[in-house]
Amino acid sequence: MAISLQFKSLELLRSPHLGLLWERFRADGLPLIEDHGELEPVFEQFDAPGPPRIGVRIQTFDDAPPMPRVWFLNPAKDELVQIQRDRLIVNWRQGARSERYPRYRSILKRFRSALDILTAFTASQELGAITPTQCEITYINHMPAGEGWSVHSDVGLVVTPWENRFSDSYLGRPEDVSFTARFLMADENRVPLGRLHAFLQSAYRIADKHPIIAMNLTARGAPASTDMNDVFRLFDQEHEWIVRGFTSITTKQMHQIWRRKDG
Repeated sequence: MAISLQFKSLELLRSPHLGLLWERFRADGLPLIEDHGELEPVFEQFDAPGPPRIGVRIQTFDDAPPMPRVWFLNPAKDELVQIQRDRLIVNWRQGARSERYPRYRSILKRFRSALDILTAFTASQELGAITPTQCEITYINHMPAGEGWSVHSDVGLVVTPWENRFSDSYLGRPEDVSFTARFLMADENRVPLGRLHAFLQSAYRIADKHPIIAMNLTARGAPASTDMNDVFRLFDQEHEWIVRGFTSITTKQMHQIWRRKDG
């Protein structure tokens, strides 16, 4: 699971600042650090149909130099905070330990803490304000074979959009399966809030090559204002869309296997 806030780029942020920022996150239980490439900005647009608009950074001699996306991790490497000039991401991911994943509120609490640290740091270093532009939540779900299905062509037993029916038997059973779908998120007045993106792909677990079906659900949109109350209100709405969307897109047979409880 990942909670992400995109904001106007902090053009004054430089590499030495990241070292100072690491000291604050290390004191908050994230002593490890990794460097990764920057993510491009992504914006949901509603003026015309089309894919999400991805911002392109054009480098000029007067621009700030390229900056890494840094990861601050806990010793188990299952909790991490990612920071780049225009984005803050807080992740939980499955580690070597077998603990049940933390609930949304727990990860949101970690996100609030990380945002407080970043906001205080940018203010103390006079780097500019955090001005939100997009809120995003992603859930990555791995569903292993043996729990309601056996081979990848059984995907129709797992998700509702796939009807494993063909006009004849010429093709046989598909070896691999993937699909994407986008759903408009709107409020009770049909005002667009953002979009829910669903991506499903057949895959194999790295550790033992066991077949899995991987489904990513990403909810993304712009907050009603730059006020942080509107930011967290949209996070809650996106979380609801993901939870209810996952229910809609998976079969009742799987709900019984997972012992889903209404509400």
